[in-house]
Amino acid sequence: MPFESTRFIGWADDGRPRLPYDRIVEQHAVLRDTIATTLAGDPSAHQNLWGFVAFQSFAYVFNVYKAIGLLLPDHYHESGAVVLRQMWEVSLSLHWIERYPEPRAQDFCNFTVMEMRKAAEKTEARSSLRDFDEATKRFQSKFRFQDRHRRDRTHDNFSTATVRARADELGEPWNRDYQLIYHLSSMHAHGAPGAVLHQHFVQHSRSPETREIDSTALIAYLSMKTIVDDVHLLVRQGFAADSEKIDAVFESVLGPPPSRS
Repeated sequence: MPFESTRFIGWADDGRPRLPYDRIVEQHAVLRDTIATTLAGDPSAHQNLWGFVAFQSFAYVFNVYKAIGLLLPDHYHESGAVVLRQMWEVSLSLHWIERYPEPRAQDFCNFTVMEMRKAAEKTEARSSLRDFDEATKRFQSKFRFQDRHRRDRTHDNFSTATVRARADELGEPWNRDYQLIYHLSSMHAHGAPGAVLHQHFVQHSRSPETREIDSTALIAYLSMKTIVDDVHLLVRQGFAADSEKIDAVFESVLGPPPSRS
C-alpha cells in the first residue's frame, strides 16, 4: 500500500487520484458481505473468557466497519477518520490481549467496574460509592496505584499501558500503524485545528475533489486492513475455520496500478 503517495504524506498536486477510490469502496462492501456470510465461529470458543472477549470485540469492530461503509459514498472522511480510530483501537486491544490471553482478558472484563464507578461518581452519594468500593475492592486493585507523591490514582485503561506502548509491544505493523492511523485520526477525534481548518486549505487546492476522494479511499482501505487482521486472529486462535475467501477479497482491492495516461 503506497501510503507515501496519499494526500497525508508526500502529496503531489497534479490533479490525479493516488488510490483507486471506486474499486476500494466497491470491495469494502464485498468484504463486509463476505465476512458476514463465510466467517463461521466455533461455538465452543464462548466457553472461556478469552473466546468471549475475542468474539465480542470482533462483533464490535464489524459493526464499526459497517458504519464506515455508510460514510464512504458521500466522502465523509472526517467522520470516517474518527470511526476508524475507534475500530483500530479495539483491534489493537484485541491483539494485545492475544499475547497473554487469560490474564489480559480478565483485566479487560474487570475494568468495566472502574468505568461503572466513574459514571457513578457523577450521580451517586459518597456513601453509596463507599459500599461499591468495598464490594468491588478485589476487582479495582489492579487498576489503582500511588504516584510518586503518594497520591491515589487510577489507570486510564484496562491494560495500564498507553496506546503507543501497546503498539510498540506488538511491533510491526501495529507500531507503524500507530504513526499513521492513530495520530492522524486523533486529530479529527479531538477536533484539532488541522481537522477543523482542513476544508479551508483544501478549497485552495488545484484539485480539492481529488484530495477528498483520496482521503476517503485511504479510510476505506485502512478499515479493510484492520478487520482482516482481526479475522486472522480468530483463525489463528482456532475460533474460526479459515479466512481464504476473505483474504481473496482483500488481496484484490488494489489490483494493477491505475493508468497514468
